[in-house]
Amino acid sequence: MAKPFAVGFDSNFQRDRIQEMCKTLRVLNAARDPEIGIPLSIQQYKSLTASVLIGRLINANCHLLALRISEYLGMNQEVVIMHWACSKITASLAIPDVTLLEILLDKLKLCKGISYAAVAAHADKSGRRKLAAMLVEHEPRSSKQVPLLLSIGEEDTALVKATESGDTDLVYLVIFHIWQKRPALEFFGMIQTRPLACDLFTVYARCYKHEFLKDFFLSTGQLQEVAFLLWKESWELGKNPMASNGSALHGPRIKRIEKAHSLFSETKEHTFESKAAEEHAKLLRIQHELEVSTKQAIFVDSSISDTIRTCIVLGNHRAAMKVKTEFKVSEKRWYWLKVFALATKRDWDALERFSKEKRPPIGYRPFVEACVDADEKGEALKYIPKLVDPRERAEAYARIGMAKEAADAASQAKDGELLGRLKLTFAQNAAASSIFDTLRDRLSFQGVS
Repeated sequence: MAKPFAVGFDSNFQRDRIQEMCKTLRVLNAARDPEIGIPLSIQQYKSLTASVLIGRLINANCHLLALRISEYLGMNQEVVIMHWACSKITASLAIPDVTLLEILLDKLKLCKGISYAAVAAHADKSGRRKLAAMLVEHEPRSSKQVPLLLSIGEEDTALVKATESGDTDLVYLVIFHIWQKRPALEFFGMIQTRPLACDLFTVYARCYKHEFLKDFFLSTGQLQEVAFLLWKESWELGKNPMASNGSALHGPRIKRIEKAHSLFSETKEHTFESKAAEEHAKLLRIQHELEVSTKQAIFVDSSISDTIRTCIVLGNHRAAMKVKTEFKVSEKRWYWLKVFALATKRDWDALERFSKEKRPPIGYRPFVEACVDADEKGEALKYIPKLVDPRERAEAYARIGMAKEAADAASQAKDGELLGRLKLTFAQNAAASSIFDTLRDRLSFQGVS
C-alpha cells in the first residue's frame, strides 16, 4: 500500500478511498476507546455497517458518541436523539416535568421533523402524563398529535386541535371517542362551542342517530330542529310497504306530526310550519279513517283536492263534504273538483243536478270542458247555451264541431279575429268555411274589424 506522504506524488492514487479509510479508522478508534469498549476490525465494521454500530452504541447509552458518529458520517440523527430522549425520561423520575421538558426540547430541536408525539407517547407509558401533554403540544402534525391527546385523556385539547386543523377525519375521530367516553350532556356541551364539530356530528346523526340528535337539539333549545326531524320520521314511516289499508303504522306517523306541530308552535318564527303540521296531521287522520272504511289504500299522502275528488268518484259525498268543511275549501275550488270528479265517473245526471243547485260560482265553462274532455258532446250541449260570453260559446261550439252555431256566437261578439281563427278549425269543411267568410265580410262592411 502506498505511503500517505507519497499520495501527492502519485497521480493514479484514488483520493476518495484514503479519505473513506481515514473516516473508518477514526470511527473504529472512537469505538475501541476503553470507556466504550467495542473493538472492531475493519472487516467486522464493514459487515456490521455504521447503522448497526450506532444501534449498539445507543443501546449501551453511549448517545453522545453515537450522535457525533452520525453527524460525522452524514447519517440521520433522529434515531439517536429519540432514543436518548426516551432513555432520559425513564432515568429522570426525580426531575420535575417542566425542567425535564426544557432539557428534552433543547436536544429535540436539533433534528427537524422529529416526532414529538412518539416521545410524548413514551412519557405517557412511563407514567408522566403531564410531561406527555406538554411534549405533544410541540408536535406540528395534527394527525399524530390528536390521537395521542385522546390516548392520554386530553379530549378537550384534542377537539380544539382537530377542529383547528380542518381535517374532518380527525374531527370525527375525536367526536366518536368523546361520544363513547363522556355522558350525553357533557358531550353536547363540548361540541356545541365548536361549529365544525357540531356540524359534522349533526350530519352523521341525521343519517344514523335520530334519537340522539333529538336529545342534542333539545339540550341546545333548537325545538324547531326536533320538529323537522319528527316530520321527516313520519315520512319515512309512510314509505314502509306495510303502511297501507289502515295499517297501525299510521298511528305513530300522526303522533310524530302532532308533536312537530306542538314544537313549532312554541317558536314565533315557525307559524307557517306549525299550521302546516297541524293540517297535515288532521288530513292524515281523515285519510287513515277513509282507508279503514273503504279498505282501499288510495287516500293516505294524497292532497286535499285529490282526497275530495276520490271520495266523490267513490260516491262518498258525505266524506267529501267533511274534508271540504275541515279544511275550509272555497266554493270555487269545490265546484271545480266536483264537476271533474262526476265527469270522471260519467255520472251525467248527477252533474246536471249539481249545475242546477244554484248558479255555479265558477260559471258553466268547467261543465262544458268536463263533458268535452269525456267526449260527451251531447252532455256539453246542455251547458254551452248557458255561457254568458259569446266568445266562450263560439269556442265551445267549435270544439264539438258545430260550425254554424260557433259562427253565430262569434258574430254576436262582433269579433272578426275570432271568426278568422274559428275558420281555421273548420278548414277541411268548405261549407263551414263559407259561413265564416260570409260573416266576416258582413262585419267588415259594417266597419267592425
